[in-house]
Amino acid sequence: MYRRLFKFVVTTLTILTANLVTTYISEYLISYKSHLRPITFSLVAMGIICIIFYPLFIKLEEWINGISSKIAKGGKSLGGKYLGLIIVYFSCLAILTYLYAKLWYKIDLLKILFSGKISYYL
Repeated sequence: MYRRLFKFVVTTLTILTANLVTTYISEYLISYKSHLRPITFSLVAMGIICIIFYPLFIKLEEWINGISSKIAKGGKSLGGKYLGLIIVYFSCLAILTYLYAKLWYKIDLLKILFSGKISYYL
């Protein structure tokens, strides 16, 4: 049971992290699209994306798995094997939620939480 839960945690965190990194890099590349002609930019950007993402996708699952293992081991001391993993998972989701809100809506989730205006955004 724990192995399946751990695999779920690692897989979802890998998917969300890969998407976040992909979006940041894509938006950065698109900011330069006015400097080149459309087809030239498309070809250059596609090449850069392949050069960056190929090794990233190969290593990302390995990195996330290693990081998750270390975090899960630390989480065990918080409240046991299962509770620690769940606490770590929701902590990572909170961090990813902050980063996605910053990327997609340009809002600072921590500032909103501490100001008490979270109900306007839910």
